[in-house]
Amino acid sequence: MKTPHLVLCLVGTALLLALVMVPVSADPSISSISPTSGYRGDTVTITITGSGFDLPTSSTTKYVRLYNSDTTNITASSISSKSSTKIVAKFSIGSSKTKGDWNVVVVNDDGTEAMSDEFVISDEMSLTSISPTTAKTNDDDVSFTLSGSELSDVEEVYLYKSTYDNVTASDIDAGSSSVTGTFDLSDVSEATYKVCAVDSYGSIKCSSSVTFGVTTDEVGEIDVSSSPSTANVYLDSVYMGTTPYALTDVTPGSHVIKLTKDGYSDWSKIVKVTADDTTTVTADLSAISTTVATTVPTQVITTVKTALPVTTVKITSIKTTTAAATTTQASPVELGVILGAIGLGMVVLHRKH
Repeated sequence: MKTPHLVLCLVGTALLLALVMVPVSADPSISSISPTSGYRGDTVTITITGSGFDLPTSSTTKYVRLYNSDTTNITASSISSKSSTKIVAKFSIGSSKTKGDWNVVVVNDDGTEAMSDEFVISDEMSLTSISPTTAKTNDDDVSFTLSGSELSDVEEVYLYKSTYDNVTASDIDAGSSSVTGTFDLSDVSEATYKVCAVDSYGSIKCSSSVTFGVTTDEVGEIDVSSSPSTANVYLDSVYMGTTPYALTDVTPGSHVIKLTKDGYSDWSKIVKVTADDTTTVTADLSAISTTVATTVPTQVITTVKTALPVTTVKITSIKTTTAAATTTQASPVELGVILGAIGLGMVVLHRKH
């Protein structure tokens, strides 16, 4: 009679052991994501590492997504690899998506999920130039203007060079296309630095083409004179004044001095400047020769041509009376009268024409 009770006890013990031995799946967890930010309008591939990942075998993309409570989710467009500890997913971020913090979410086949709040969406900044491009070390008040686009959210600007300490600007004032601020270059090493900007979402933009040079604070001097004086003085194409002129606080190295003066040929020379020393430059300007051109006026003679018509008087006939056996001849007086009348008529006709 005790046997059935023993059997039941043994069966119960076995079932209890079986329940203890059955593995219980742990909830998934995310330990890191890379990268931690993306830009609106871009496509980004995110590597998600963690543990306990168990995605469905099909239609997995909707189980990996970016989540923000203010807008719709961004589901993965594709998943290139997946395992229990790593998922590589691609996301297309629409240009109208909300800027700011997003969650990376992984949902297992059983509905359990893991979430990370480390991903940031922002607009991509562009850096195009900085002015000035250089300043001297130990200058503690260097004002600058950084130009570009999508800069309205910039909160920090700094100078970067590997193995050097960053030089972070102060007094940042950001607009959509420019940022102003001030660098303190006290004890900053002489070098060429990349310019970097950080927006309020933590996105960092550095440009290898936008650089800032920190130069030596050692200086020299160039004393410039000319004959004749009052010539315009240019140092490296920058107008400085008129001769005689002392160029102070000139960075050591080679510089181009150019002099100009009306009526004289331009003069230039490469001058080497040494720290804590004065270089003297004297220029003899060459006058430009001038040629006076004399113009002799040309007299224009105008010929007036007058055409006078010629009038011909035609005598059609001279009537003579012949008497029988008698010939009457005009007397000299009559002939003279006739010829005079003809001449007078010709004169009158000539005047009329």
